[in-house]
Amino acid sequence: MRCQAMTAFGQPLEDLERETPQPGPGEALVKITRAGLCHSDLHIHEGYFSLGGEAKQPVAVQFPCVLGHEIEGEVVSLGAGVSGPAPGTRVAVFPWIGCGQCAACKRGDQHLCGPNRVLGVARWGGLADHVLVPDAEALIPIGDMAPGVGALAMCSGLTAFSALKKIGKPRAEEPIVLVGMGGVGLAGLALAKALFPNPIVAVDIDAAKREAAVKRGAAEAIDPAGADAVKDFVKRTGGAVAAVDFVGAGDTYAFASGSIRRGGTVVVVGLFGGLANIPLITLPLRAMTIAGSFVGSLDEARELVALLKTGKVATPLMEERPLSAANSAFEDLRAGKVVGRVVLKP
Repeated sequence: MRCQAMTAFGQPLEDLERETPQPGPGEALVKITRAGLCHSDLHIHEGYFSLGGEAKQPVAVQFPCVLGHEIEGEVVSLGAGVSGPAPGTRVAVFPWIGCGQCAACKRGDQHLCGPNRVLGVARWGGLADHVLVPDAEALIPIGDMAPGVGALAMCSGLTAFSALKKIGKPRAEEPIVLVGMGGVGLAGLALAKALFPNPIVAVDIDAAKREAAVKRGAAEAIDPAGADAVKDFVKRTGGAVAAVDFVGAGDTYAFASGSIRRGGTVVVVGLFGGLANIPLITLPLRAMTIAGSFVGSLDEARELVALLKTGKVATPLMEERPLSAANSAFEDLRAGKVVGRVVLKP
């Protein structure tokens, strides 16, 4: 198998060739047809997540490491004890694979498992032509879904889907604010349009991304850089019932929390990092809810794929490039030049 491997933090990926692994009991081998690039891949490549200021959360990986957790492909072979999906089946690969033994896994929250087997971090991921999946339960058949959609469903789609489910069922006339129109935010916009009758308001500092959001159905797109942007929005609308922060920075959280009405909800999804100043008295006085949301469960991934198969959700905005162009794709993503998602094809 060929792969684009990380051999040191912050250094260009290297083209490596290794023997294609064979699946053991409970495992599956998948030939990769598409793999998406995620901002969290950038953080892992850099070796840390920002905790605000100079504080950093280091990333622990074993080199060489193959990044990429948005994976779709075709089943090649199955290990002992695995009955399906049959070889040749097109599948999305749920990457957030747990140990299967801890309390989180037993309650169905594999994505919250501590001793995990996450593809693209703990195990080799999608920037390759094959991937060994340590638990065949992670294979989700995608039928005739358009190329790339299944891959993006496993992170950008799943992350947005799980976050939006935490909003509940708001009254139809109340706006929902989505902050950050990157790959996950645009996926969130498409899903919100399918899940809610509410007006969906997009927020981003990048004019191109605001334009993309409006073209994809946002009721309006706001530039948060203006000093009175939040106040103007609340004055016009009475405030949002909920806001989802797909960036996770101090400034984006400030906009999200400032945009909601009393009794509203803020869901923080993004991993950009930083600090937020939260006067605790505002929590009871505004009766607000702050929730964190990390990717999603295997059951939610299956639920999302079933929804995507109905055709009710707009196809994600994506740009396809060859796997050999992984390094330039990383640089474009780091520089903010990507609108939507880059999908790499081996």
